[in-house]
Amino acid sequence: MKKRVLSVILAVVIALSVSVPAFAVSFTDLEGHWSKPSMTDLAAKGYLSGYGDGTIKPDNNITACETLALLSRFYDPGDEALALIAADYEKYVKATVSSSLSWAYDEIMVCLAAGIVTKSELAGMDLKAEIKKEQLSVFLVRAIQLQDDAEALSDAELTFADSHTITASCRGSVAELAVLGIVKGDDENNFSPDLSVTRAVVATMISRSLDYLSSAGKTLVIDGYDGVIRTTGIIDSVSGGSVAVRGFDGLLRVYTMASSASVTVNGVSKAMSTIYAGCYVTLTAKQGEIVSAAIESDSTVKWVQGTLSSVFSSTTQRYIYVADVKSGTTAKYTVSTDAAVTQDSVTFVFSSLKNGSFVTVKMVGDTAVKLDAASSESERAGSVSKITYGTTVLLEVTDAEGAVYRYEMDITDLPVISRGNATVTIDRLSIGEKVTVTVSGGKVKAIALEGSKNTVTGVLTAITTTVSGTQWGLTAADGSTMTLDIDVNAGVYSGTSAILLSSIQVGDTISAVVYGGTATEIYLVSSVSSTTKVSGTVLLVNTQTRFITILTPAQKMVYIDAGSVASIISADTGRSMSLSSIDADSNLVVYGTYSSSNTFTAKSIIIEN
Repeated sequence: MKKRVLSVILAVVIALSVSVPAFAVSFTDLEGHWSKPSMTDLAAKGYLSGYGDGTIKPDNNITACETLALLSRFYDPGDEALALIAADYEKYVKATVSSSLSWAYDEIMVCLAAGIVTKSELAGMDLKAEIKKEQLSVFLVRAIQLQDDAEALSDAELTFADSHTITASCRGSVAELAVLGIVKGDDENNFSPDLSVTRAVVATMISRSLDYLSSAGKTLVIDGYDGVIRTTGIIDSVSGGSVAVRGFDGLLRVYTMASSASVTVNGVSKAMSTIYAGCYVTLTAKQGEIVSAAIESDSTVKWVQGTLSSVFSSTTQRYIYVADVKSGTTAKYTVSTDAAVTQDSVTFVFSSLKNGSFVTVKMVGDTAVKLDAASSESERAGSVSKITYGTTVLLEVTDAEGAVYRYEMDITDLPVISRGNATVTIDRLSIGEKVTVTVSGGKVKAIALEGSKNTVTGVLTAITTTVSGTQWGLTAADGSTMTLDIDVNAGVYSGTSAILLSSIQVGDTISAVVYGGTATEIYLVSSVSSTTKVSGTVLLVNTQTRFITILTPAQKMVYIDAGSVASIISADTGRSMSLSSIDADSNLVVYGTYSSSNTFTAKSIIIEN
């Protein structure tokens, strides 16, 4: 369920209204209208839309349904929270609200979850009727989460001239909004509680409410849904305060038990010790901690999870072979002819089940009465929090909500692991690294390491090693410099052969594959110890020590030992020259070998100018 940006009049004018972008909010019928600041503000923020003729119709009345749709815009729950809200309220809303208002189902569900409207209120409400001002006040106070403050003002004396006409149950809400300056009396100081609210009035009240939230530094979230994850599956293991649950998708999710977590078994409150492996459970977790666990227990029921290896169906019998996810043992299970069969939670034909699918099987006695298969691919993004190597590699990934996903991979059948377009080995994963794990049929198919690939080449000019890691200074051919963090697991190569990182030294030319400033692959292009030629501009000539200092095009300073040089040749004339004939700023090409990272023993020197 995706949250939609709605006009509060979308139901009746959807064909005629157009969204107005924040950078071009202008309506022909707002010129000189008292509500122009508020309405243009809300239009810019995406709360309101205008019409195709350039108007926004501020004086049109607004219905209760349109009002709830607008108030839902105070909240912006993520997709996972919206899915939970839909699971809790979708059936009720569809049964209660007319299908002609289906455009607002999502928004009404958000209002129910946020407590803006109750189920009983919704059931007794004419959503197509125009909303009254006092009713709007109640809903608005709930939307901005000031119910407690409003209740404390339920007996407060109101200063409106017609305050005696305000319904008793609404007085606290009206008083609270009046204190905040969100509602004010008209020219005669009347509140007019039974007045049908116009678009201009509701826009003004909401705009003032947004100002209040901003000044108070208040962020609205829906309790019970913000950052909440709900997982249904079979408990795989319980260890101390940690509970691992394998869902119908085959993924193993690991949570810790909050000390205040509630546990129920068949709807009856029980102690935490009641949680045990093998039972069906629905967990509600927040930031990786279980806040409630609802167990369904039946001594006649056994749950089997694993990979489907064979399916047989005839007019008289049905059975499957399943390789158990924990033991690896394959067993045959008879399937009842009236068993409920689903794939990816959708009713499915038994004979169409595919080998390789991950299945969860409900067994009563020796017969499968319910079977759920997972075939579709799913992706989960997060950060690597743990890696355990063995015949089975255990990878734990923690997502943004704090939930830990545990992936089991056979060391002999590992998934494709990539960084950009390059394939890397499993040992290149490191703690804290951001990854996206792709699972199909309960099996890890791919792991993508995050980051865009960049390749840099240059001369290594500095190596700095600290407790926090290793950094290299690099100078490219164009003279630009950079600093690279070196991945502790970086692969280092000379040609096709792996070499030690310690064999790379200052002065070497290297090429590195870089992700986000970190070098993950390093290739030795040329070593200072094997170089036979160096060139550069002369900075200094010492005829006594017979050393020449040059600066290479890579901005590296090199000392030329000319003590045993066989020849010094002018490139212009071809004549032999003396050391004293080499001037500062001359360009030299020197042949020889490096004796250290920055000292080059010359065999011959060519003066280019």
